[in-house]
Amino acid sequence: MLTKEEFAAQAERGAAMLSAMPVTRSILYFLADQLKKGEPDWWKKTSKAWEKRKFVAWSEAWSLFVTCLHFEALNNEDHPLTSYFPSCGGTPEADISTALGRFLAEPSASFFENLRKGHRRYHDPALAGSWRMVADGYFDEIELPFHLVEVNAGAGLDIAADMINRGHAPFDSDLIQARIGLDPEPLLVQDIIHRRWLAASVFPDLTAVVSGLGDAVEKLADLQRKDTNFVQLVKCDAVLAPKFIAKNIPSDDPDIGLMVFNILTTGKMTDAELADYVGGLSKMMAPWGDRAVWFEAETVRGELYSTTIQYGVGRVVGDGFQKVNFGWVDLSSGRAEIDVKFAVDWLNRCRKK
Repeated sequence: MLTKEEFAAQAERGAAMLSAMPVTRSILYFLADQLKKGEPDWWKKTSKAWEKRKFVAWSEAWSLFVTCLHFEALNNEDHPLTSYFPSCGGTPEADISTALGRFLAEPSASFFENLRKGHRRYHDPALAGSWRMVADGYFDEIELPFHLVEVNAGAGLDIAADMINRGHAPFDSDLIQARIGLDPEPLLVQDIIHRRWLAASVFPDLTAVVSGLGDAVEKLADLQRKDTNFVQLVKCDAVLAPKFIAKNIPSDDPDIGLMVFNILTTGKMTDAELADYVGGLSKMMAPWGDRAVWFEAETVRGELYSTTIQYGVGRVVGDGFQKVNFGWVDLSSGRAEIDVKFAVDWLNRCRKK
């Protein structure tokens, strides 16, 4: 179980990192300061809500806490925090501590329920379509239609990135035979409460990101109105995803490929869960041969307070499963090094063996 000391340290680290977000930074410093002074009632209730949860990534718990606060404000225009959140039309320069203290003195039941079972699904447009880098260089190059599956897909915005962001580099979307999203709690863009949860997963300072998310959600909703099966969302835990794919997506058509991808997912798995997940992928992908590719964009495992996203691809080669990293981006500095050609060349070399 996450201790208050661990939560305070992680929140304080998050606040230091988010210097450009005054509201979120103030929330995190407030929480850390309260925990250093004692054990407030809100923390006792939070601990109870989290007693059956585990948090592996250093930013997972506090970002979920902020998401739940944001969600409460988005659902109630009279909420004490609404006038402080820019995303709700509030003023970021104001001191949020009094209003935050007032809410945490008597939080709603829904707040703790979301802490207990909620899964933050932050849609980052830059990461959302990153799978296209590999799909374009591999499946498009060999003209192989494929099924696209995302693990921890939320509402399926990432799966539809090629259609939502049509202004980016051209991609033959007709190659995608099915778009399947697996998630413990799938989100429906037609549901206003689910839309608010997606918006709440964005930090309240980032009004432009919230606005952009709204546009993306509308585009996905329009695509689904035109084709109800455009994105197929299925309730499924991440570790069980390979078993679901093996059971439900036939591998016997030699003219159809498979791309499985995950974004900011394995960093939330324990070592044992990750081993099961990768082992399951290896077993599931084996019958597909060189027609199956795994793509991931994940934080660097084992790196304390990591803000670096690593890009990697994996596939079955011979009797074993292999993976290579081909780039990274540092979210704190904005620096990046990505070599898509290296990844595609590696996949092609494996295909020719």
